[in-house]
Amino acid sequence: MEKKLKSSYDKLAEHYAKDVDTKSFNAYYERPAMINAIGNVKGLRALDAGCGAGFYTEWLINNGAKEVVAIDFSEKMVESTKKRIGDKAKVYVSNLNEKLNLEDNYFDLIISSLTLHYVKDLDFTLKELSRILKPNGKLIFSIHHPIMTYLYFSLENYFEEVLLEDVINKIPVYFYHRSFDSISNSLFNNNFLIERIIEPKPIKKFKEQDEKNYKKLNKKPHFIIFKTIKRI
Repeated sequence: MEKKLKSSYDKLAEHYAKDVDTKSFNAYYERPAMINAIGNVKGLRALDAGCGAGFYTEWLINNGAKEVVAIDFSEKMVESTKKRIGDKAKVYVSNLNEKLNLEDNYFDLIISSLTLHYVKDLDFTLKELSRILKPNGKLIFSIHHPIMTYLYFSLENYFEEVLLEDVINKIPVYFYHRSFDSISNSLFNNNFLIERIIEPKPIKKFKEQDEKNYKKLNKKPHFIIFKTIKRI
């Protein structure tokens, strides 16, 4: 399944590089809320975990992060990010399902945009992110909202962790549905305290592109953002 997902995102890399900065669900729904949650990054060492086409990597650089590292398991996505930011950050292929070749207690901030629902073992991945994050460092991530996946995919059991298939630009992608309880337990077990939970609403520019979904997203969530801090 991991090979299939990697293949899918290698194929999607060109689409992401061209369109994702103006795609309503990313540009006018997830990103404004994520950027607000992240706040001031000046002087911080930051990791973009699952960098995709490099929007957040570039944002971190442009907003004064002292050092930026970006990783993605898709070689094509890494290429897209490198084209976007040049040599202003360290960008390389790395798999969040495996041990990361990064120092303990190194980063002040880790951000992960719409990525952690793809990892096979959330406990393992959060353990690794906790290892490389400094005490009192922040992990801020967005994922599919559990209620959305439960309703949209008509799941029989909300509490069961299941692998689901979706389609992006006619290419199949695979991700995991996990309950709030499962996610919060994984965070707690790996020394993360939840500071805020954010259920975004679309900004008005979304309405200009897609009025139908704009109205839907103002009534029920599609993504959710967790702002967490690593316990000492």
